[in-house]
Amino acid sequence: MAIIIITLACSVRAGAQTSDVRAVYDASAFIETNIQGVHTFNEPPAGFNAVGASDEELAMYGFPPRPDKQNDPAAYSMWAKAMAASRIRWNGELKHSGLYSQAARRVHAPGAAAVSAAAAGPEKFYTTNWSGFVNTNNLTTYNANNSFYMVFSEFNVPTVSQAVNACDGGWDMEVSWNGIDGDLDQGALLQGGSLSGAFCSGSTKLNEYYAWVEWWPAYDILTEFAINPGDDMYVETWATSPTQGYVFISDMTLSLHASYSLTPNGGPGLIGNTAEYIVERPCCNGSNPKPLANYVWDFWANSYAYTFAGHAKGVTPYYPGSTASSNELVYMSDDHDTFVISAPTAQGKYGIFFEAEGCAVDPGCTP
Repeated sequence: MAIIIITLACSVRAGAQTSDVRAVYDASAFIETNIQGVHTFNEPPAGFNAVGASDEELAMYGFPPRPDKQNDPAAYSMWAKAMAASRIRWNGELKHSGLYSQAARRVHAPGAAAVSAAAAGPEKFYTTNWSGFVNTNNLTTYNANNSFYMVFSEFNVPTVSQAVNACDGGWDMEVSWNGIDGDLDQGALLQGGSLSGAFCSGSTKLNEYYAWVEWWPAYDILTEFAINPGDDMYVETWATSPTQGYVFISDMTLSLHASYSLTPNGGPGLIGNTAEYIVERPCCNGSNPKPLANYVWDFWANSYAYTFAGHAKGVTPYYPGSTASSNELVYMSDDHDTFVISAPTAQGKYGIFFEAEGCAVDPGCTP
């Protein structure tokens, strides 16, 4: 049946992300992985050119939706660079990490380190696990036209260590990701990105770096292939329905990529009312997050988000440099809500600069 659907869909005119094209994604992601509810796609044929492929061909092999070349040439250029660099498909076994990248856990602004409010611009919020930027709309239920459809970003994998002059006997963590939902009390969050971890116990010191995907709370962070600090990453997250999401991750430095379909496994579906670009310290459900690894700083060169209607009509996308008051600038505080430990700054329209500070640097952010 999947083959029949794909064949019919390929007759649709290329160049517009219609519901027919989205149906090709849903029909093509039928290859089971070792994780229930997570599927992948057939590997493309030798010599496949994602940049020159039709929208239907992209969908058949799990390559992400493309931005509109005429109406958004900068976003298209970033996408095309990532597709050209994604030459090797990774089809290894996903691994449970036991870590959760979860919904924002809001707190009041730390009194001693509160960020002064600007006269206009994004609203400022504080959480114990997120820092970054959030585009929002006013939806309370999923909408096939106005929900966020896709979010894509380019960033470098942060190099991490434990805090200066600290060795806390365990792992300090940092995850960089983009995603849909999870901020406005939604019960679901679709996301993917990079994980950077630093371990220290006595004389033993380790670092680990991985690509990963997650649909919270259906799964923990599912790690993919190993990556390296400083690698140039491209992550695109998109959803075709409230219960069907996709994450494409490419390590452009390694020319390695993977593409997965995720479902909530009977849990909450998406609303599509927030699109996020986040540095987070992950956790286990119901507990304080892991200590934040000292990532020093993390620069995201380009990020964008589209709603369904915006992408179909070639409308200007959402972006992290927007000064609209409906958007959010999010600062991370320590477990006791005493200090800001990770702060974002918009860099022009499309870039974000993240900086670790306070107890993330010295003497170390511990419970």
